Amino acid sequence: MTTQDESAYIDKSAIYDAAIEPQYLIKESKFLLLSILTFGLYPVWWIYKTWVFFIQRERSDASPAIRVVFNFFFLLPLLNRIRQFARQKAYQGNSYPLVSFILILGTSFCSIFPPPFFLICILTCVFLLPAVKALNYAIQQSPEILSYEDEGFRTRQMVLVVIGSIFWVLIVIGLIGQAIN
Repeated sequence: MTTQDESAYIDKSAIYDAAIEPQYLIKESKFLLLSILTFGLYPVWWIYKTWVFFIQRERSDASPAIRVVFNFFFLLPLLNRIRQFARQKAYQGNSYPLVSFILILGTSFCSIFPPPFFLICILTCVFLLPAVKALNYAIQQSPEILSYEDEGFRTRQMVLVVIGSIFWVLIVIGLIGQAIN
């Protein structure tokens, strides 16, 4: 490596904001798969990691865990921040935070329905997809944020896939058994 190549590498690495941890971008299809297999728990993790990102970016001392616990109150502000951040990076896609929030709440209430209709609540993740896409775009367009494409499945994600698949098989067996009786 020549001196010029080394300086280019140093200059490029110097633009990253050290206060923001590297961001792993998840494809929408992978987000959807993990969300459905984990019965809607993966979006909770994604929301937590997104709050961590914004808190680090804004140099805030807010607690991302509290924001996830009280998600009902903090989800719409998060969706609005994602939209604003994406617009700052010239994102041209459509993102309607209020509509997404209302649809997420509406499908969440489906959990009180009797079997098998309670499974509709798992589809709340579909209404987070525009935010996932907008956030991924904005992070990719930010030279100060170190980001990685999340290719394949990491070990933790594979464990989620296996455990989620087992639970899905058990639920299907239970629903079939209930239908027979």
